[in-house]
Amino acid sequence: MAHDDDEAIHEIRADPLQANVPSEANTETEPSDEPQYLFRFPRPQQTSASDTQQLATLGLPEGLEQPTLVDAAHTQSLDTQDSGPTEHLGVTISRSIKRQLDRLGITEWFAVQASVIPLLLSRKTESQLYMPYHPPRDLCVSAPTGSGKTLAYTVPIVELLQTRTIMQLRALVLVPTRDLAIQVAEMFEAIGRGSGLRSLVITGNHSFRHEQSQLVNNGPTGFSSNVDILIATPGRLVDHLRGTPSFTLQHLRFLVIDEADRLLGQSFQQWVSTLLDALQPVPDDHNAAAPASLDSEAPEWAHDDLERPVPSVQKLLFSATLTRDPAKMNALQLRHPHYVRVRDQAEGDDFHTDRFALPAGLSEHMIITETSTKVLHLIYLLHSDKAVRHALCFTKSVEAANRLVRLLTFFENRFASEKPLCVQYYSSDLSNAERAQMLRRFQQGEVDVLVCSDLIARGIDLPEVRNVISFDVPVDMAKYVHRAGRTARAGRTGNAWSLVEEQEVYHFKRMLRDANHLDRVETVKVKPAEYEPFIPCYKEALAELAAIYSQQRGR
Repeated sequence: MAHDDDEAIHEIRADPLQANVPSEANTETEPSDEPQYLFRFPRPQQTSASDTQQLATLGLPEGLEQPTLVDAAHTQSLDTQDSGPTEHLGVTISRSIKRQLDRLGITEWFAVQASVIPLLLSRKTESQLYMPYHPPRDLCVSAPTGSGKTLAYTVPIVELLQTRTIMQLRALVLVPTRDLAIQVAEMFEAIGRGSGLRSLVITGNHSFRHEQSQLVNNGPTGFSSNVDILIATPGRLVDHLRGTPSFTLQHLRFLVIDEADRLLGQSFQQWVSTLLDALQPVPDDHNAAAPASLDSEAPEWAHDDLERPVPSVQKLLFSATLTRDPAKMNALQLRHPHYVRVRDQAEGDDFHTDRFALPAGLSEHMIITETSTKVLHLIYLLHSDKAVRHALCFTKSVEAANRLVRLLTFFENRFASEKPLCVQYYSSDLSNAERAQMLRRFQQGEVDVLVCSDLIARGIDLPEVRNVISFDVPVDMAKYVHRAGRTARAGRTGNAWSLVEEQEVYHFKRMLRDANHLDRVETVKVKPAEYEPFIPCYKEALAELAAIYSQQRGR
């Protein structure tokens, strides 16, 4: 034992902490009373670039580490004139859907559609149903706003579900706003015209009891589904999962989460966990010998089993700013997700950080201004040779939008009394009917500038928007993307203007720089002499606005 102790002492002293400590070569073989030295701590090392990239992927579901990169400029022609079902993108598109695409004037697939549709329809040629042990992979898609994401999932869902023989809820689309829900529903109605599929929107626009009657039917043989496709906001979905008898997601084939980054960042009554619980299969001893899963495409001989719960669902995530936060992504319990990222070639291939996709036809500009002259810079954009029209103008709040509309209207009545620009207000304060009417007027060219809060910045497709103005700059890059993405949609060109106050310049540029986006934004300098002609009418308009607010405070 003494010999073993000697060896232990020698080992400890063999790698001394200090340079002048004796080494093993000249140490005594007998135990001594000298202090025993500790091993050195390893020297700190700088993390390499490759290590940083590796850290960025830790915790992500398998499949998100290496995305499929698609050039945003890529398109694929679509021959809608052929009378029969034909093969496009390696998959078969039915005659009925081709007819609806032709009616809508769609003659080519955009990049996101050309990449996503084959992934969702490729299994159709293999089998009419998927086995529970080999269900389809989930899909995550990051693509610029206005790139056609809605059509990318609408066409495959309708193509697959139109063969169903029994009506069950088989597709659920979650969106963040009522307006986007209506837009998605209109797309399903257009593509699914004549298919017999029924879709429904539940966002709280109608009473809870009315929505219940539309969702499920209580007939002589019990409850049954009234819809094939449901478009909902998360909060309203949770209400029905908890409060509508026999409303079930057990037959779901598709779960689409549109604007996924925004939805995953909000709780809505813990909607994620509530939704996933509702997707778990319910034990069923109805027929133990039958296959564990039959989806919407099962042939007629198996239609009786279509009423049995489906143990798996294909999750489809779409967003312009798809998060790579492991906690958020893992919360969705994705199954071998396939990650598709549509990006401009100029962005490069750095996919190890959150990316922000913007249309290739977008030109971005920044105007630095003092606070006192910010409105004058906006007026300059509207009345200079730039002649900014067909514009969405974003403010930081509903009150700021209302105040700006009044001020610009007073100015227009003085400066261009014969033909003033029409500036209108759009926000959640308006009723649904008023908002719909305002959007129609904008689309018809009756409204030149629509001033709004960020409600409209998510998903609303207005092809007529040629300019986006951030009167109040966004606080983060995601909000910037969803504002700017309202223009240059569907292959068109457009401009994004940001009015940046002097005290905001540092933070705004840092936001762009951190997203590797600063070099895409042009700084436009406006000399005082260029907006000087507008000052007299602006001062009069400002005085009128002040008088109105003084009267309101005096009441």
